[in-house]
Amino acid sequence: MEWILQTLMMMGAKAASIFLHPDSPNFEVVQGMMAILALGGLVLLITFAFRKK
Repeated sequence: MEWILQTLMMMGAKAASIFLHPDSPNFEVVQGMMAILALGGLVLLITFAFRKK
């Protein structure tokens, strides 16, 4: 389970670095928000991939 969190946080860090400099004091907060958005997007992708038509 730890690898899931690490992957999401890495994705969040990449997305947060687009908007914020990594030395910024709020970087971890934005990184966490981006990780949550990535998780939500992943859930949506899985949901739409396996829905019945």
